[in-house]
Amino acid sequence: MSPTPEQIRATADAYIAGLAAGDLETIMDLYAEDATVEDPVGGGTVHEGKAAVREFYATVTALKIDATLHEARVCGNDLLFHFEITTHFDETSSATIDVWDLMTHNEEGKVSSMRAYWTPENMS
Repeated sequence: MSPTPEQIRATADAYIAGLAAGDLETIMDLYAEDATVEDPVGGGTVHEGKAAVREFYATVTALKIDATLHEARVCGNDLLFHFEITTHFDETSSATIDVWDLMTHNEEGKVSSMRAYWTPENMS
């Protein structure tokens, strides 16, 4: 049975909460075993399989991050959502990125593909 739009939409909330909490397991629970992550799109690296995805997010969740979800849309098994993250490197240094993520969900409701759309011009 396919996931409902509400179940897919809840992925955005869980993802943002996991980033803000630095909770690797919350984020990993969203992904299928054969998932791919491309962050950013066109950045040259596509992380393939749950072990590679875990390695990518282990680096991300080690940082102090504030995250805000702005908008989410569900179309079929796809979730497109707009959010902003601010990464704090130390007391005086941070970077904010305005991002759109596209997550495709499998029949079990797990993310099979995530593509993050941002470039250096989306950073401040």
